[in-house]
Amino acid sequence: MMVVFLPLGHFLFGVVSLLWQRGARRLVPLALLIDAALVGSLWSRVAGQGTASIVLGGWSRSLGIELSADKISLAFSALAIVLTLAVTLYLWRERLRPYFYVLIHFLLASVFALVFSRDLFNIYVIIELLTLVSFLLVGYERKAQQIWASLNYLILAALGMAMYLFGVGIIYYHTGTLNLTLLAERIAGMHDQMWLIAASTLLVVGVSIKAGVFVFSLWLPAAYASASPAVSALLSGLVVNMGVVVLFRLSRVMDISLPLIVMGGLTGIVGAVYAMFTVELKRLLAFSSLSQVGYLLIGIGIGTPLAIAGSVAYAIAHGLFKGLLFLAAGQVVHTTGSAFIPQQIVLKEKIPRVTRIALLIGTLAIIGLPPLAGFCAKGLLNVGVHALPIHLLLIFMSLGTAIAFSKLTPFFDLRHKGSDAWERIVSYGILTLPILVFLPLAFLFVSRAQVLSSLGLIQVIESLAIIGAGFLIHLFLRLKRVHLPQRIFRLEQAILTILSMFFVTFLLLAVS
Repeated sequence: MMVVFLPLGHFLFGVVSLLWQRGARRLVPLALLIDAALVGSLWSRVAGQGTASIVLGGWSRSLGIELSADKISLAFSALAIVLTLAVTLYLWRERLRPYFYVLIHFLLASVFALVFSRDLFNIYVIIELLTLVSFLLVGYERKAQQIWASLNYLILAALGMAMYLFGVGIIYYHTGTLNLTLLAERIAGMHDQMWLIAASTLLVVGVSIKAGVFVFSLWLPAAYASASPAVSALLSGLVVNMGVVVLFRLSRVMDISLPLIVMGGLTGIVGAVYAMFTVELKRLLAFSSLSQVGYLLIGIGIGTPLAIAGSVAYAIAHGLFKGLLFLAAGQVVHTTGSAFIPQQIVLKEKIPRVTRIALLIGTLAIIGLPPLAGFCAKGLLNVGVHALPIHLLLIFMSLGTAIAFSKLTPFFDLRHKGSDAWERIVSYGILTLPILVFLPLAFLFVSRAQVLSSLGLIQVIESLAIIGAGFLIHLFLRLKRVHLPQRIFRLEQAILTILSMFFVTFLLLAVS
């Protein structure tokens, strides 16, 4: 029953926040404390049993809605708790309308329901709710740029969910079930059937629009760049990860490895290239979010236990350090009054020292400096990938990230002090602590021997070499002006791109 209480509790807290608006802000930490207790209790059960499942209403799996907790769903639940607590403290002194906290509760309810769901139609309903809540959060401040970005997101997400629902209909027509466990049994040995290839394409493309896959999630840069920093932190750390979670669940049932690997490589490389040549801080973080999703897709596509563990670990690590980076970036933009990195560097003395430290830690983590979270998670993923071409692809993706974030090095002059509110210092600290001590957390997913073997001297040297090479290449490129195509991010172009890539995905599934 605890699996039910996590999403249901936040729906109830959201309703209470509407009725008791003066206490809406204070209810969030209370709800998160209850969440932490429930997740801890579920973890103790899952550690012994493997899963903790319930079918609502006492129905059979074929008719009822199944919710199931495993280590992966609980890991993302823990990330949601930590990230939401940090965001809440970051905003503690802000005078926000009470409905913002209502949206936070509904967002968490959707996240918990989605990670525990094992039913394709239930997943559809939850993603639709998550889309609506995200749309309202992006446009919360009601600025013209935010409203247009949120509308783009809503339109493209609606297109994706229409595709997904069509795929669900095909699956149900041919199998008579939408439960993922039963579906895996009924389609075993049928992966060459044309109806299954078509349904898989619709499901993968529909979810990819939500998952931060570059050729599908063309709404993402504008939404992240225009939203408030707290909302961007939640979108990057939680909402995009939910799409990745659904792709992982689908990969356990359907043979979608080839398109995941291809989309992962394309997302990782192109996202890094766009990040390298942008001069707007929040757009840099947005494009890097696209790039980082590439790691997750490749790990899921490879499908080995260690590669999957590395993908999950990297998703958690990315949620932590990207949340930290977006919160720190918001303070940088606020104190300097500019969204552009060159102007921010000129005015860096205005940026509080604690904010610059947070920006430094987030940057070092995302480029993979040992022994921070990014290095630990990438190490697991690299060891799980045995094919040399894919390993080289991961190296190029890491190099692109190092080049992109090297442009932030002028911020890291810590001689200038500057003050910051204690709530924001604590907020940064909540995200910084697990980034610094991520290695012990990896033991929760794989054995100690596997973790240590992935973090040896060779991996350390490789990571440091990539970081050094990235900085040197940045010095060479920093004076060069490169204008990358921006038309693809327009709504009409994005729709055409998605439809084109739909057929590419279909062909990849057909030949795999």
